[in-house]
Amino acid sequence: MMLGSNLGTRVSLLLLGGFVVIQLVIFAALALPTSGAGTRPYNLPPPTELAAIVHAIENAPPTERAGLLTAFNGSVYTMRLLAGPRVVNGDDAAPDLAPLHGPYAAVLPGRVVRIEGRPGPLGRLIRQRPGPMHFLSPVQITVFPVGGVTLEIDSRPSLLVRTYLRQRAGQGLIGALLVLTALLIAIRQTTRPIAQLSDSVRRFGTDLSAPDLALVGSGELRTLAEAFNEMKGRIAELVADRTRMLAAIAHDMRTYLTRLRLRIEFIDDADQRKRAEADLAELGAMLDDTLLFAGQNQRRILPRSIDVAEELTAIAALRAEIDQRVRLDPIDAGARLIIRADPLSLRRMLSNLIDNGLRYATCVTLSAWSDAAGGVLIRVVDDGPGVPAELLARLGEPYVRGEPSRNRASGGVGLGLAIVRALAAENDAVVTMRNREDGGFEVSLRFNGG
Repeated sequence: MMLGSNLGTRVSLLLLGGFVVIQLVIFAALALPTSGAGTRPYNLPPPTELAAIVHAIENAPPTERAGLLTAFNGSVYTMRLLAGPRVVNGDDAAPDLAPLHGPYAAVLPGRVVRIEGRPGPLGRLIRQRPGPMHFLSPVQITVFPVGGVTLEIDSRPSLLVRTYLRQRAGQGLIGALLVLTALLIAIRQTTRPIAQLSDSVRRFGTDLSAPDLALVGSGELRTLAEAFNEMKGRIAELVADRTRMLAAIAHDMRTYLTRLRLRIEFIDDADQRKRAEADLAELGAMLDDTLLFAGQNQRRILPRSIDVAEELTAIAALRAEIDQRVRLDPIDAGARLIIRADPLSLRRMLSNLIDNGLRYATCVTLSAWSDAAGGVLIRVVDDGPGVPAELLARLGEPYVRGEPSRNRASGGVGLGLAIVRALAAENDAVVTMRNREDGGFEVSLRFNGG
């Protein structure tokens, strides 16, 4: 299944995408210039404010400088006092900061003023934004001497502000995850009835006695489930009526067939009597096939473990007893060919396939093996002429015959393969039909391993 192929995943991805977009918008808003960028460039104190700070530190006793520094420390920048002069590489690597040097040097005569920043286009772009963006590309001013020490001002927010931002970011992330989790749970609860509805529809396709869908979920889903249950009931009733009607017709026709069989005995011409008996036998077989196809949804499937090797051996031996050319390819003695299916359905499928092959061919071959996925394949191959290419795709539809003529001597009524497909679907088997390149027709049944 592809990513986003169901409703729950799609809604979850939309919510997650919306959350990411909101975070990007917030980040972009913080990165954009604000009105404070002109009066406080690069998150640094203006020149006159810096000069006042320097003079205040110089005039304060050394024991009071730490407290004074704490008072001066702005929320948008960080100030530190370093013992002695600070060795720096100069600011030649950041030429965009050169215009900033003059105003600061003018208000601090007789002192060394250094301005440093990360070089490169990205650093210049970030430095021109105020606020939290300076976590990524800080700008620093160092002034020496300031009462015998060096004053360093960093454009990054102070420790208090950084701690606050980290805490708020952590709380925001936890809150967002909780909200997303709650939304995902809500989406799962909302879409679960839809998944149950699809499963119920799929089961109903093969089992008319499937239980009704529970009326849960939103009002729209409950209305949909109720409508589906009503539709399922009407379809099941129609199918049951059809089956009862066909059974009644078949019962009455069998009465007439019995009468005709008795009257055939009074036909003097032996050849005509034999033909009449064959016609009645074919009519009886047609009635049996029609009733089986019409009522296949009414019979409850009773799956159990079946040894395919034993089943095919018994079928081949039974056909040999009545002089039919049905042979079984050797089966690997070490292979575990166990499937879970309804025994009666399996025998009916194989019987229809063998009979269908013998109508058009002289020999039918059975074989079985297990595949890499743990399934069991049963193959029925005949040596006949195959099926016309234009009819191959329609094989298995009711009343579609591989032999296009309506001659009963060359084929059945066209329900044999349709019954095979219907019974295979009831037993979770897959039917594959094809013409063989070296001649003949092949039908494969794949069952899940038991």
